[in-house]
Amino acid sequence: MKRKKQIHEEQPEARQEETLSAQAEVPSEPTGEPEVADVAELEARLRALEGENALLKQQLAEKHDSLLRTMADFDNFRRRTRQEMEEIRRIALEEFLRGLLRVMDNFERALQAAEESQSFEKLMEGVQMTYRQMQSLLREAGVQPIEAVGKPFDPNFHEAVQRVHSPEHPDETVLEEVERGYMIQSRVLRPSRVKVVKN
Repeated sequence: MKRKKQIHEEQPEARQEETLSAQAEVPSEPTGEPEVADVAELEARLRALEGENALLKQQLAEKHDSLLRTMADFDNFRRRTRQEMEEIRRIALEEFLRGLLRVMDNFERALQAAEESQSFEKLMEGVQMTYRQMQSLLREAGVQPIEAVGKPFDPNFHEAVQRVHSPEHPDETVLEEVERGYMIQSRVLRPSRVKVVKN
């Protein structure tokens, strides 16, 4: 009986040693409070980020101001360009009208001379001179007549007002010009109104 009691008494001590050994092996749980070095590092990083943020805000404000200035400059440029174009058109129109008034003066002189002399020849001479002066004025303005008669019909330059039968001419040929067309530089100012062959 004594022997059994001794074994029974030894077992709790062995269990106690095993529990102490197990507790020694388990690492202690973190307390949740960072170490002082970690806090200092985080504070330094925060200051650096705040500095970067302030710099980015300043750069953004500068870019915004620059954009506003550029937009204002562009609006001013567009307004100036529009005003300059209007001024150029006005000057060009005035120049053309001055030339047209010279033609009108000559036309009036021709009519007056023909009336005084009662001569058809004088009237024709004055009208022809006025016509040549008008052609010269149009050429100076960049206006040229469109060649139409005998040319193939082209809807970019011609407007067909009538289709005519003409066995001597190929189809789609301009046979007659009803109203002369004109170009200004490389653009059609007015298309030629024409009669076109349709056999």
